[in-house]
Amino acid sequence: MNTKAQKSPGFNSDQELAKFLLSNLASSLKEAVKVTVRIMFKQEMEDFRQKINEQLSFNGYYQRNMTSPLGKIDNIDVPRFREKQQGEMNLQTNDVFNQEKDKFLNIVAEMHRLGISQRKVSQLCQACFGVKVNKNKVGLVHKELAQEESLRINQQKLADEFDYLLLDGTWAKCKNYGLNKDNQTVLLCALGITAAGKRKIIGFQIAFRENYENWSAFLQDLKQRGLTGHNLKLIITDDNGGLTKAVKHLYPQKPLQVCVAHKMRNVMSKTRHRNKKALGQDLKVIYRAQTKKEAQSLADKFAKKWFVAEEAAVRSLRFDFEKTLTYFNYPEDTWKKIRTTNILEREFREVKRRIKVFDNSFNHQPSMENYANTIFNDLNNHYPALHTKS
Repeated sequence: MNTKAQKSPGFNSDQELAKFLLSNLASSLKEAVKVTVRIMFKQEMEDFRQKINEQLSFNGYYQRNMTSPLGKIDNIDVPRFREKQQGEMNLQTNDVFNQEKDKFLNIVAEMHRLGISQRKVSQLCQACFGVKVNKNKVGLVHKELAQEESLRINQQKLADEFDYLLLDGTWAKCKNYGLNKDNQTVLLCALGITAAGKRKIIGFQIAFRENYENWSAFLQDLKQRGLTGHNLKLIITDDNGGLTKAVKHLYPQKPLQVCVAHKMRNVMSKTRHRNKKALGQDLKVIYRAQTKKEAQSLADKFAKKWFVAEEAAVRSLRFDFEKTLTYFNYPEDTWKKIRTTNILEREFREVKRRIKVFDNSFNHQPSMENYANTIFNDLNNHYPALHTKS
């Protein structure tokens, strides 16, 4: 195959580009290759089923391994029929496992050029594997795969094994959903951290606003799936009033930490531009305190100093201020990890980075749900452990 991907500036060849990407994106690319090959098999077998016998049904998967410059790609799922066929199926996709290694350099470069998204699968199959896949069927097959992904997140049973629960939302555009004219939609998310430091996105929900009703429904779903909260030591949230009310209602006995970063951003948003720098420095000092008593004292000084000039900012700080100091009740070496929702916000940045492939917008709610499932499942499989102490 002579297809060559477009080179990016700064790289002399596809090989140089591939080498760079392999050192930075290997795990994500492996997952993309696995899903792409799986979709190719499913679509080709669906065509075969329609031609031979429409009553045939799939019977799970068997697994094959692939060797490539990405390294060994283990356990690629290959679908199979429930009933054995007379004669052999000559599926073109089987040839993928016999490709020469240098052809995979084109996979890497082509994925970089097109962006790793499932809507590009048809182009990737043709450009990198030499197998034509009907682009109209790719969406249907990927929908089925994404629904299987959802079984591992929103429909999976939860073990009540988490010490810390982080709750926050991120906004994205989803056409024809919600009440906003600009198609803004919020993705409510929950991330759990075990005593051993293992992180996991344990659920998400698409909503048209962050209010008590939506957060309450989301938390109720988590409880019904098994997160009773008996082992929870702390729940960390942004300072959304509806969320904190829902947490208090559904997990009434659990300590609540309001995210320090969100609190500071909200205070700054209420501050006039001319005072932002000076007020921001005073605000940081509060959360550099070594004890809760010291932080409270610094907050009092802050209020006296700024109340006349920036009354709105002072009132913003005072609102639920004590909930931002809960982390002082825990070991000092955990403070940086439990006083903000920054861990979850890093995942949101990854979500937004990948959404750019879709021009920062989704056509409908199911496509947004399917893609969120795919992203979160990938993140769950590649989290490094956090070392936390009780």
